[in-house]
Amino acid sequence: MLTLVRQNAIRDILHKEKSVSITALSGRFATSTASIRRDLEKLERQGLVKRTYGGAVLVEGIREEIPLIVREVEQKEAKRKIARAAAAYISDQDTIFMDSSTTTKELTGFLADKKNLTVITNGIRAMTELSLLDTVDVYGISGKLRKPSLSMVGNQAETNVTNYWGAKLFFSCTGMWISHGAMDYSDAEAEVRKKMMSVSQQVILLCDHTKFDRPAFYKICPFSQVNILITDQKLNPQWETLLQQNGVEIVYAE
Repeated sequence: MLTLVRQNAIRDILHKEKSVSITALSGRFATSTASIRRDLEKLERQGLVKRTYGGAVLVEGIREEIPLIVREVEQKEAKRKIARAAAAYISDQDTIFMDSSTTTKELTGFLADKKNLTVITNGIRAMTELSLLDTVDVYGISGKLRKPSLSMVGNQAETNVTNYWGAKLFFSCTGMWISHGAMDYSDAEAEVRKKMMSVSQQVILLCDHTKFDRPAFYKICPFSQVNILITDQKLNPQWETLLQQNGVEIVYAE
């Protein structure tokens, strides 16, 4: 089968099934997994699919959200590196905000040695992980359950956030767009993050390299509202200059 014909066939499968695995496609088209990976890489460059661990999902627009179960495994090692670096900014007795992102959830794995830490979060997965740590007090943000992200959002959540005050906010985003700043799939998620920013002394953005030059549906904040960006790969000069001009400290996780 010609490569172009196979790629068109993969697109048709994705439109029907929304997600595919490399192994299944390899068997279906009787070709190597390396060839399927190259097909998916090309389709991703065209903005038609989003590659994931072992496969790909259909991209139907800037508001199309990748399933949580997929987001939790994609770029997992990069997220862990970023989270490890972020933990160094947390001191004993701090009160911190954490959003519901999968990147921030990785931060929970590096908090066991923190003493008398207070964490305020709207992420149910983060609450569950933090409940295992005896030295961490956890405050959950109440509100409407947003099932795709297992988070609490809405007017009640936004109001609830403003009753607290934190030393630091750790948050992530769907995409980083030069003209719009940090962006997200969900306006509801973004509005909760904005409230967290308004009651935090320091704003720390955790963002792996795949999110740069990637727009999303809704603006979270301009770069000027971010104090520190922690990422996993060296940024190009255009991004470095832009962030530095906006007063953002760039930290590369090792």
